[in-house]
Amino acid sequence: MIAAEPRRDTTGTVAGAVADAEVPGWAGGVMLALRWATLLVEVTAMVALGTLAGGVLLGLGPALRAGGVVARRMTAEPTPWRTFWRTWRAGFGRANALFAPVWVVAALLWCDAAALGLLAGNGLLDGPGRAVLRAGLLVVGAWGVVVLACWPVVVARYARGAVETWRLLLLLPLLGPATSLAVLVVAAVTLVVAWALPLLAVLAAPGFWLWATGRLAADRLDRIDAQIAGGAPTAP
Repeated sequence: MIAAEPRRDTTGTVAGAVADAEVPGWAGGVMLALRWATLLVEVTAMVALGTLAGGVLLGLGPALRAGGVVARRMTAEPTPWRTFWRTWRAGFGRANALFAPVWVVAALLWCDAAALGLLAGNGLLDGPGRAVLRAGLLVVGAWGVVVLACWPVVVARYARGAVETWRLLLLLPLLGPATSLAVLVVAAVTLVVAWALPLLAVLAAPGFWLWATGRLAADRLDRIDAQIAGGAPTAP
């Protein structure tokens, strides 16, 4: 049995938070919505500062992991900044070890895309060959987006080694095709908003991405864990 890291109970819903707010009714709902929007900006700032604190290469993985933890708790988290930095420090080495393959794959994809563009621009690659390579890069890129979306949740949820962690991450797009499609929709919406409203994207896009994809990934993993515990086959 593989041990999982202890998780805080965050089952409190927005409705419950509104009910417990100091201001009842619609005013409490508005205040909670404003708090939620503010926290998205705060999570974005946390991830940026955490990335810079680790010199980017050594900071992005721990920052995404810690930001994902805070984003999943959102308004239920009374001390988000303290939780972020405590999580960032506690899992720094492990997060970097598990995030290293992301840097390698990202570099390879960038080189492949640059080489494909160069060959196509010089007329050395045309027709079906170029279409096949572009389709392959698109599929690998989409798969990578889903894996990256699930990475903060998986790393924070399970105390597994690198091989087991990455085996699960690479299989997750197949284990939850509906979840994978939803993650790609979130990615597309985020990109559209970033193109139309760049300031909003700078302020809140990373926080929104971690919150939205974190909920999708956690829900998929909850169902997988429940099915494994019950001995039932995993369904999409």
